[in-house]
Amino acid sequence: MNILFHLSTVLILCASLSAQAENSFAGEAEAGAIVVSGNNSSESYNAKAKSVYSHEQNIYTAFGRFLKTNSNGLESARNWDAGLRYERELTDYMGLFVGQKAESDVYNGYTQRDSTDAGLKYSFVKSDELNWFFETGYRYQKTQPVTGDNSYDNLGRLYMEYNQVLNDSLSLKYWAEYLPNFTVTKAFLANTEGSLNIMLNSVFSLKLAYLLQYQNVPAAGGKYTTTTTTMNLVAKF
Repeated sequence: MNILFHLSTVLILCASLSAQAENSFAGEAEAGAIVVSGNNSSESYNAKAKSVYSHEQNIYTAFGRFLKTNSNGLESARNWDAGLRYERELTDYMGLFVGQKAESDVYNGYTQRDSTDAGLKYSFVKSDELNWFFETGYRYQKTQPVTGDNSYDNLGRLYMEYNQVLNDSLSLKYWAEYLPNFTVTKAFLANTEGSLNIMLNSVFSLKLAYLLQYQNVPAAGGKYTTTTTTMNLVAKF
């Protein structure tokens, strides 16, 4: 209960910043925790944050995510990612972007994976009720496995995201990403996530999400497929 209280406090503090934020700034923070005690004890904590600053045709984004699970006193899952992205709008529906991301998932075979992205973004629909866009580009990726030598890969990147507001209290989001590997053809990656967002008030909402990550050539000790289901409290400011 103390963990849940602290997580909720963090979200409330983040939301309070909205009164001071300029119109060109938007932020989102979410967190969740599950604690089970008894014959089998387990703890699972996750947090995620994203900030976007827009100035004229320039968009700057910072994001991060962390998840950790303990079962009967032993750690069974731990992963994180963090990154920065810059986007330049060429028209109302087209733009260019570059980005840098670092991520880690030791229980899936890699200590750290660094990715540098560049590409083109095109919006099919762009409105308050519906935002549907597509990205294509290039990724240079360095992977440090838990065991073995580092790998350096050149990948393509195809990404699609669909966001729709269904009514005043419910919205949905779905995205899918495919990363063909030009260095090792069979070592492609694919990721997808679907989520529902239920508004509690103008700031807070409840988010249910299902994430699936696939690597066709997993690192030693890693798995082909990893899935994560989360239910988080979200604050937008």
